[in-house]
Amino acid sequence: MDYIYSFQYNHGIPRNKVSYIMQSENDTIDYIFIGSSRVDNTINADIISSITGKSAINLGFQGAKIDDYFLILQLLQDRNIKSKSIFIQVDYGFNISGNSEILKSYLMPYISNEFVFEMIKDRDLEFRQLKYIPFYRYMKYDYKIGFREFYNLVIKNNSKNDLNNGYFPKYGNDGRQLKSSLPNHINAKNEVIHKINAFAKKNDLSIIYFMAPFCPNTKNLDYSKKLKSKLPSFLDYTHIFPNQEDYFYNCSHLNDLGATEFSKILAEDILRLEKESL
Repeated sequence: MDYIYSFQYNHGIPRNKVSYIMQSENDTIDYIFIGSSRVDNTINADIISSITGKSAINLGFQGAKIDDYFLILQLLQDRNIKSKSIFIQVDYGFNISGNSEILKSYLMPYISNEFVFEMIKDRDLEFRQLKYIPFYRYMKYDYKIGFREFYNLVIKNNSKNDLNNGYFPKYGNDGRQLKSSLPNHINAKNEVIHKINAFAKKNDLSIIYFMAPFCPNTKNLDYSKKLKSKLPSFLDYTHIFPNQEDYFYNCSHLNDLGATEFSKILAEDILRLEKESL
């Protein structure tokens, strides 16, 4: 069963972004966007491409943390997927350590890959059981890579997302009042951000950090100013929709209408930044 599941994940139609990366190699994507759901639900890579004339992909993951962003960067490097610019969305996650179980679960079918195993080894105390006990990883992470997902692979059921784009839209709003709060303090440093910056320098990667919009009724929006002082480059979009509540699915996520407008603004800023760098 372990062999059958693993074969399907390694050779079947990619149904998540980790599978998409693992089945890609020696490629160039001009603009890569990395982050949590505030990228996954926010950046329409097709719009970025149509305005800039360059290739783009959304590699945001639901529930991802900053350590997961670093993991994605390392995966891209290992697969020899190059990029002109990599945009990383950072917000209150700067204050949060650790990694997400969801992203880690997507890696389990590829644990025989030595590079993937080393990343899991650094992030899961059960790395030996996961690698050497047959089928244990599929049982432990059944909610993401179990029978239901295996069945979809067998019947060649495509992902509901366009993985070439990576954008997963939300529509309308979730019905709750638009209000939220950012932290009233910021940590002195984030060790993983330091690792990302060192990794980028070592591998000649262009990293641009940014913060996606929050709804107007968000407390401590000045957190973005504190964050800017911690990052080598930073685009702050927290305040760009002060009167457009209809752009928000909830206070921290844009709906499709808002994501469309934000993607247009971001694409124009990318063109402006490149023109200024000439």
